[in-house]
Amino acid sequence: MQKSNAQELSLAHYVTAKEYVKKGNLDLALIELDSAIKIAPNFGKGYGLKGEIYELKNEDRKAIGQYSLAILHSPNKANFYLKRASLHFKLKDHRDYLLNDINKVIRLEPENADLLELKAFYYAHTFNPNSLKRDYKNAISELDKAILLNPAKANYFYSRSDYKLKDEQNLSSLLDVNKAIEMEDSNASYYYQRARIRFVMSDFRSSLNDINQAIALEGNSIVYFQFRGNIYYNLKRYNQAYESFSITTNLIFNKIAQSKTKVSVNSPLNLTLRQTLLLRGMSLVHSNKPYDGCDDFNRALKMGESKAKNYIKQYCN
Repeated sequence: MQKSNAQELSLAHYVTAKEYVKKGNLDLALIELDSAIKIAPNFGKGYGLKGEIYELKNEDRKAIGQYSLAILHSPNKANFYLKRASLHFKLKDHRDYLLNDINKVIRLEPENADLLELKAFYYAHTFNPNSLKRDYKNAISELDKAILLNPAKANYFYSRSDYKLKDEQNLSSLLDVNKAIEMEDSNASYYYQRARIRFVMSDFRSSLNDINQAIALEGNSIVYFQFRGNIYYNLKRYNQAYESFSITTNLIFNKIAQSKTKVSVNSPLNLTLRQTLLLRGMSLVHSNKPYDGCDDFNRALKMGESKAKNYIKQYCN
């Protein structure tokens, strides 16, 4: 078979495979790709699509194998490295595999600052083998480079602020989020970030102003209302803390009601609800309503919150 005819036939199988993927016929798509690769063994895109299919089938190790073959035959395609890196991260493989892939992508696209932000994310969510702690320092360093390449992107300052806060660089973190807000003043996440920093610095009144701004921009956030309750609690404004925690519980109940799947005992929503009931109960105790507070402690205990036992023992005798 002539080379041009083989390439055309291989590409035809590839196009058919993509159509099968769109229809959800993954096994038929794999058969088409096997035919394409048999005709053209160096067909990198074919291996890449096989990797995507195995990901859809939740066969991640097989997907990594296919992306590796795609890279072997198409070593200058950044997307294959990105996909393999994503799977190494998901599967918690040795972080050298992850960093090697993202570094190769950066060498292919050296002007793409978003790749440096992604590398920062990988650093921040993996452990430094020397310290055995999350690698926030290297994450910050990568964002330094991203900001040098593209200083007009507010999200880079926000992300760097977050990693600095986790690295206990509170003042520097505050400067970064201030810059992010200056550049983009309608992003609720940025005000929540500044509220968190000011809370850590015990500047509760300023923290309250920021969380109120976040809520004004995004008024149905469970996280924001729970955090506002914490601020009121630290300001000893217990009635207002109770109100914020009550809004939080209502938002959680609404989300549970809208959920199409059963909420398990250890689901994030259930854990947040139990925590909020304890906090609301304490707000009631400090508002001289211990009986109402004990109702919340008992509800939390029935939902599986073991900490509630100590609260009941201390406040409900």
